[in-house]
Amino acid sequence: MKRIAIIGAGIAGLTLAHQLQHKAEITLFEKSRGVSGRLATRRLGEFEFDHGAQFFTARSNAFKQFIAPFIENGIIAAWQPRVLTLVPGQKPYRRDWFEPHYVAVPRMNSLAKALATELDIELQTPISSLSVVSDGQWQLRTPDAEWPETFDWVISTAPVIQSIALLGEHLSAGILADDKALQDVQMSPCYTLMLGFDQAIKLPFQAARANDNSIEWVMVNSSKPGREELFTLVIQSSNAWASQHEEADQDWIRQTMLADLEKLLGTPLPPTTVESLHRWRYSRVEHALEQDCVLDWQKGLAACGDWCLGGRVEGAFLSANSLARQLAHSL
Repeated sequence: MKRIAIIGAGIAGLTLAHQLQHKAEITLFEKSRGVSGRLATRRLGEFEFDHGAQFFTARSNAFKQFIAPFIENGIIAAWQPRVLTLVPGQKPYRRDWFEPHYVAVPRMNSLAKALATELDIELQTPISSLSVVSDGQWQLRTPDAEWPETFDWVISTAPVIQSIALLGEHLSAGILADDKALQDVQMSPCYTLMLGFDQAIKLPFQAARANDNSIEWVMVNSSKPGREELFTLVIQSSNAWASQHEEADQDWIRQTMLADLEKLLGTPLPPTTVESLHRWRYSRVEHALEQDCVLDWQKGLAACGDWCLGGRVEGAFLSANSLARQLAHSL
């Protein structure tokens, strides 16, 4: 069987491995301590926060079919919160969601963990470079050493900048219609502020879209299906504001977002039990590649992810699903 190295164990990497696991020997390499990518959950003491993707939708038949068994076994559930739009100094108004919005249960990384079952995953193993060895196989290198095994294929599901750094110099000429297409993909950052409270706060919403300079979403994380009873808020910045302040002092970011949140709510917050700030350097896809994936048959290299098709959890799945179907025929 062919040997495939997949870089990244987010939804794209896990989808690829899940669909190709019976057609090739697959090893996933993940730089973090656990799987999930932006389907992420952080535990702070007794509190849990979905600090990456807050929810996802399913618009394509392929993704609907993919999530159907997970809905049936309770790993995915529809979330039907009361949603408002918040504007500083103005009365909130109701916002309708015209399609189902889903969350994984009991936390967002539960879907990733379900997909990771029985897969060969090397955690805390960043891949820094690759090279071709004499028999045409790919040799991977971590910051510390060469990986002892070689691979027929290397597939990156990392954000586009990291994928370019890893694969760019090795790709065959003419793989893309426009050789500058990969460099033209743009992704923007986001800050996530996590707040945990000993007592619940009475709010008129479970999810709110904010029309504010710094804040874009406010989520009552504990209101999602299957969550812990401890009251938690997840506040996510706008991407434009995060881009302007990407290298700013993190304590200033936290204090600014807290102050803006109180302005949106029109009332001071009670004392928090836990607070934490996380910066997502690659959050939203501002300019996508606009093709399903990057596939170099001659070199045995490929890349996929949400940046190929325009963002969202479903976009990451569709990109990986397309690449998996193309590779399956040759494997």
